[in-house]
Amino acid sequence: MLQGFDTVTQITALAQWLQRQQRPLPKRVSIATDPDHTARAVLNAQIALGPRGIKVGPAATTARPIERRKRLRDAFRLQLWRATGSTGALLAPEWAAGKRASCGL
Repeated sequence: MLQGFDTVTQITALAQWLQRQQRPLPKRVSIATDPDHTARAVLNAQIALGPRGIKVGPAATTARPIERRKRLRDAFRLQLWRATGSTGALLAPEWAAGKRASCGL
């Protein structure tokens, strides 16, 4: 499976991996991450996986509120990905390289 380097690329990597799997697709995906990312990751997964009929929810209920700016940024990047297949990370190569390096990619 591809590995993402931020919340959006992790969710799009998951969506691409699920798309390549044998049918039937799972009916539900539970997102497990730290509380600061849970709400955003669930929202992002709903945007990416919801159109495929997959329900998404948190693995635990410790999610913290989503920052409006990050929610809008992530939603925009996921809509860009749905339309073009790119999350827009290539538009900020230094930032993407730094994120990849911090993830060990």
